Amino acid sequence: MMRHIPRTILILSFGFLALNGFSQEIVENFFTADGGNSPISLNGGQKCAQRFTALLPFEGIEVNGPTWSVSGEKGMTIRLYNWAGNYELTVAQAPIAVSVLVNLDDNAWHPCYAGAELPPGQYLWEASEPTNSNPDASEPFQIGCWLYNESKYEGGEAYFNGEPWGAVTVSWMRMYGDEQTGAWTAYPFPETENPTLAQSFYAIYPFQGVAIASPTWNGFNAGFRMNLYPWDTDYDTTVAQDPIAQHTIENHSDNARAEMMLEIPQPDGKYLLVTDMPDRGTRDIGHWGWSDSGWWDPDTIAYVDGVEIENFFSFDLFVGEPASETVGKDFASRSLTGVATAIREWMIH
Repeated sequence: MMRHIPRTILILSFGFLALNGFSQEIVENFFTADGGNSPISLNGGQKCAQRFTALLPFEGIEVNGPTWSVSGEKGMTIRLYNWAGNYELTVAQAPIAVSVLVNLDDNAWHPCYAGAELPPGQYLWEASEPTNSNPDASEPFQIGCWLYNESKYEGGEAYFNGEPWGAVTVSWMRMYGDEQTGAWTAYPFPETENPTLAQSFYAIYPFQGVAIASPTWNGFNAGFRMNLYPWDTDYDTTVAQDPIAQHTIENHSDNARAEMMLEIPQPDGKYLLVTDMPDRGTRDIGHWGWSDSGWWDPDTIAYVDGVEIENFFSFDLFVGEPASETVGKDFASRSLTGVATAIREWMIH
């Protein structure tokens, strides 16, 4: 006769971590810190999640996340689930654990503890429901998770609003940025009838992706369209062609990279990336770059509405080289043992 073992859900509200003599140990990382990271926001009702494979027993997980330089005010909820084969079936279950987090610090590790040891296997955590204890905050809900752009972790997959981030097969190189001088500057789309921001660049090797770092001024629900052209003589001649590729960015997170993957690698040579059709969301949308730079390259020109930007060098552009090994995207998270918490409230179902 089989015995029915009831599921236990421990719902904790954390303000701080109290070790009380316990030794907290990291068991496994569910990401690799490769390819640079992007801040992905929960603002506007968005959700970040990570499927992971625990090879060893653990008692809880932690998620690394930004609060956009404001510490001690913001919070979010993290839920931990047994993986049920796909995202929808997984989050339709009762979670193993729920942690309601408050007053978090910028770029800290945010916990979700199960209250008991969990066996090896596949799991998923989901972060959502941003909060803020400061009633006077101008943009209270910018809090989220760090996404690594070339993670080599093979045991999981990142999700954004329930959709898998998808396979990433390129290794990103920052064009010109490491040699830059001048002032790091956020440049918004102009307030014109058909606003465009563009960047010419010279790829020294075949590439299969382009990306550009883009702020939303702490807003959400912003986006734009990306268009890639082979360079031909000048700006006007170039944009008169059909683009090699187009991609629309939606629900862009403040200061993250907007990426466009190409179906096939493109040869080395000169190209033009044009961004247009901005959706400004709740604040605005644009690109990061450098103003008043003393470094100049005739193949690297930034344009606004087709005209070279004065006193400006280049936007923060990335080119993706086909990778020699499998890479993907994963949110920074890890498992722990020997954890103890200060429990403000709890329930058992």
